[in-house]
Amino acid sequence: MGHAILCYSQTRSRKLNFYSLGTAEGTMARTLSELTDGKIRSLSCSPTEANRASFLAFGSPPNAHFFLGPFHRLTKEYLRNEPDLAIFEEGFDVILEDTTFQMYSPNRRSQLAFVKQHLKPDGILLLVEKFRAEDNADYHRRELQKDFGFKARYFDASTIERKARDVLSTMYGGEITLSEMATAILSLFQYCMITWNSGNFYGLAASDSEENLYRYLSSMIAPAVPGEYVYKPEPYSDLGDVLAFKDDRPPA
Repeated sequence: MGHAILCYSQTRSRKLNFYSLGTAEGTMARTLSELTDGKIRSLSCSPTEANRASFLAFGSPPNAHFFLGPFHRLTKEYLRNEPDLAIFEEGFDVILEDTTFQMYSPNRRSQLAFVKQHLKPDGILLLVEKFRAEDNADYHRRELQKDFGFKARYFDASTIERKARDVLSTMYGGEITLSEMATAILSLFQYCMITWNSGNFYGLAASDSEENLYRYLSSMIAPAVPGEYVYKPEPYSDLGDVLAFKDDRPPA
């Protein structure tokens, strides 16, 4: 994803404003700003002081900024009145949300609408989320595959169980299905494509600019995900097809 954003920025004559919300210490955003010598100007946000301390561990990075607080407190007014962040008042060209919404609530449309106010009219919204399956049994099968086929290579059983208890249970309460996400996104954006999948996780890219969306997609390289972890709908599918497929299914 970082490589795709970097390549996408190189197709533009103007600086690119990038907002990475809820991505801990904002490593990717900070790195992109440094690699491009400020052609990518970034803003990261997190409500955790330790993440801010990590972001500033080697000084205040040029062209990369940090907002300490939850994403829903970062308003247009705040950007306008904060001298260091006023450069973002015009909006962002790319916004990334990575498994953040589901830590607050399942009300995706309101969350998406709030974030979209910060997006330029031709900007791109990138989302990485964990989704519930239409069939709950499928969801749990994919969780077992992840835990015992992948995580067990790196973590012991007690660590996996502790994360499931302390973190994943909270996430599950805020998760929605992919078809519910399609309904929310397509009520706000004209175009949305699936970019990535592994188990219950999907990546999405949405925009009102078809040209910019496909320019971004053409900048992506194939992810290193084993085939057995990839499920339908597969990457590079139109998210609208998810709703069409659901509507065409015979009643149970």
